[in-house]
Amino acid sequence: MTPEQFAATEFNATITSVTIASPPVVNFKVVDQFGVPIAGLGLATKSATATVARYQNLAFSMAKLVPNPIANGPSRWVSYIVTTVPTTTAAATAQRPSTDSNGTLVDNGNGTYQYTFFRDIKQVKAQVDAMTLTGLNVKADLGDLTFDPNAIHRVALQISGNAPGTGTNTPTEVQTVPGVPMSKPNNAIFDFIPATGAAVPVTNPNQRLIVDKLSCNECHGKLGGLPNTESEGFHAGTRFDPRYCVTCHSDQRKYGRPRSTSVNNVFTGTTYVADGVTMGDFPVLIHRIHKGELLVKQGYNFAGLLLNETKFPQDIRNCDKCHDGTAPKVAPQATNFKTKPSRLACGACHDGIDFATGAGVTNAAANQAKINGTTPAATGHIGGVQADDGGCDSCHDATSIEKVYHLAITPPNPLNSLAVTGGNNNTNAAWIASKTDNLPAGAFKIDYVVASVSRNASKQPVIVFKVLKDGVPMPINVFGSGKTEMWDNFMGSPSASFAFAVPQDNVTSPTDFNVQINGYLRSIWNGTATGTGAGTLVGPDANGNYTVTLTGVVVPDNATMLTGGIGYSYGLKTTMPLTQINLVDNSLLDPNRHPRFGVSPATATDITAGQPNLLGGLVAIAPDLQTVGTGYTGRRAIVEDKRCNNCHQELGAFTIESFHGGQRNDGTTCSWCHNPNRTSSGWTADSTSFIHAIHASDKREKPFTWHATAVGESYADIKFPGILNRCETCHLPGTYDFSASASASQEAGRLFKAVATGTPLSATATDLQKFQASPYITAGTNYGANFSFAAATGVATQAAPTTLVNSPTAAVCFACHDTALAQSHMTSNGGSIYEARSTALLKVEQCLICHASGRIADIKAVHSK
Repeated sequence: MTPEQFAATEFNATITSVTIASPPVVNFKVVDQFGVPIAGLGLATKSATATVARYQNLAFSMAKLVPNPIANGPSRWVSYIVTTVPTTTAAATAQRPSTDSNGTLVDNGNGTYQYTFFRDIKQVKAQVDAMTLTGLNVKADLGDLTFDPNAIHRVALQISGNAPGTGTNTPTEVQTVPGVPMSKPNNAIFDFIPATGAAVPVTNPNQRLIVDKLSCNECHGKLGGLPNTESEGFHAGTRFDPRYCVTCHSDQRKYGRPRSTSVNNVFTGTTYVADGVTMGDFPVLIHRIHKGELLVKQGYNFAGLLLNETKFPQDIRNCDKCHDGTAPKVAPQATNFKTKPSRLACGACHDGIDFATGAGVTNAAANQAKINGTTPAATGHIGGVQADDGGCDSCHDATSIEKVYHLAITPPNPLNSLAVTGGNNNTNAAWIASKTDNLPAGAFKIDYVVASVSRNASKQPVIVFKVLKDGVPMPINVFGSGKTEMWDNFMGSPSASFAFAVPQDNVTSPTDFNVQINGYLRSIWNGTATGTGAGTLVGPDANGNYTVTLTGVVVPDNATMLTGGIGYSYGLKTTMPLTQINLVDNSLLDPNRHPRFGVSPATATDITAGQPNLLGGLVAIAPDLQTVGTGYTGRRAIVEDKRCNNCHQELGAFTIESFHGGQRNDGTTCSWCHNPNRTSSGWTADSTSFIHAIHASDKREKPFTWHATAVGESYADIKFPGILNRCETCHLPGTYDFSASASASQEAGRLFKAVATGTPLSATATDLQKFQASPYITAGTNYGANFSFAAATGVATQAAPTTLVNSPTAAVCFACHDTALAQSHMTSNGGSIYEARSTALLKVEQCLICHASGRIADIKAVHSK
């Protein structure tokens, strides 16, 4: 096998048996992606200072599973591979958990192998006991190393590294040619009982299979990234199965490490052991990485990883995002998070609590203080001191953990426009429940059903719809019968929203939306709607459907792609979203947090008469639903909401904040508002551009500072958790390279993306405004009027020729590839980047000559490298 073949081969290993007489003996087989056996993995290498050879393409770990002495407490892994291999200059000594690759390998020549460990795990305890250890090297930190033949044991096999003969993977470990790394490494796992040699089935109730790598990869693409690529992360992308991770990332990782103590919840220096907690222990490390910016204590630094800077892309209380045993995932103990609570696992996220003293800062207090910009009160653990895990489930039963304390509920933004005069009108004044399969007791699950979208004979847009409450149609109250809200126990309503396209920039049938119209149902129902928001609402019909017509809107004959939907409301003062108001929750033990979801009068003074004007309540997010108008062809599909929600759970809602009040939650409809004419601060806000810019922020040369909240803070702080060049993480196949028929047919009708209209940056701009602005515009310049559409008459006004635009394909590519070289490549091939519209419209992009599917620089092929 040549080095190039080696690099491209997918190595799939299966461990068939393990026996432990003295050193463990592992039998395994290896095949490629086609099932063909792979022989020849037996190159042994030995450096000048080595006493024994090693196999650089193989590594084995072994650990035992130790039950918790507490009846319902969690078990834990203890590694046996805690001694070093002696060299010519150093004797063997103790170490943190590692792997064994210095044993003896027999290559049977048919893809089967037998590996005998260098270490005799039966003797490890005695060997460590005989060692003289000093300073931070404390023997007890390695745990009980006694070999227990009746315990569950795990062997993990890692196949990775450079092709034999490349890099230092040579007989003498002297490099003569550059290394050619394996691009598709493999982890194989085998759980067994040494006394019998029998494999332990996943159904064994004593197993510890809590997370499946499939859950990890829903966000990460491939945990650890791909070797020798930009995505390469920890362990060079070679260790990616959580079952393998736990064999090394145990409490034993505290061995040899200094202890760090926080002062006023702040650490300095490294934090390998933080306030007595081993940071490298898998339950601690993973929870704290994901908790990130919401950790109570500050200054975490594990091996250079600054944990307080990571950001979780959904509500952190969605425990089953990771702990999911739904097939095909194999994680039968995924429910341990609620059935086996422990100080270690729970304390990993609730890091402000010291269970030994009962003192500290709760997550709730820390989160609220972060929202309010205050210092959290140290109210302590409401359950007081917990010396062990025995008392955890006496208060924290499975139901309360999942259904009370780990509900994904975003609290109200205290700066919302109903609470603060001049406040934020486009956020949430209510609590938001974003996980609709885990709602608070008494909360209603809301869904919208759209039967049809059309244009009537008067050229007005029409939607036929109904609203479901817990799966049952919810009739609308009759206005004038003493009712002030459309539905009992609710305030506010969804909107009827429409998007379509009209001719622009000499494109007679655009395939990007450039018009979006809303009608707020509550205002239509009570007769207060005016202008383009005015309409009629009639029904129900025999099927329980209502018909809403926006009578103040003209959809012209030349309109294309008419699409409508129900949902979308979030303007608090005039278009409050549908909010449940009869639910008062006192289920939390902490009385300071009572009552959740209660309502109270608005405290702002600039409220709108006739609107609900109440703070509080609960918004259980209803997925926005859209339908293409009868007789129209819809906009090409590019993404699907499911792919967004693999990471985000529900677009728009996070642990302590939201965007668009959680009401614009369908990734496929972002393009309705975020269309080619939407721009601010000199950036295009078109969905095909800014979403790429956000996800690729840490790869960009110019920071994407659009809507930055403070100087120095921006989307540049976002790091995509997956593999960025795997376009199908977000995109439907064939949509990003125009090989899908709908994408190909609409390619020519795409519109130029406005980047600068009017005066995007004043000559007297503040420092924050300057920071927010695109670096490609000039302060104080008026670039001219943007495109506009008068919905009342159906007449469009074209943009001024002096407005700046990006051409359709270049705009997407430039969002990620923004170097000067990339920009030059695009503009020299017909693309426009921040170019006057009049000039740009005379050019023709040549991108697909080379980058179309099957061409020399096929988009999909290039992005797969």
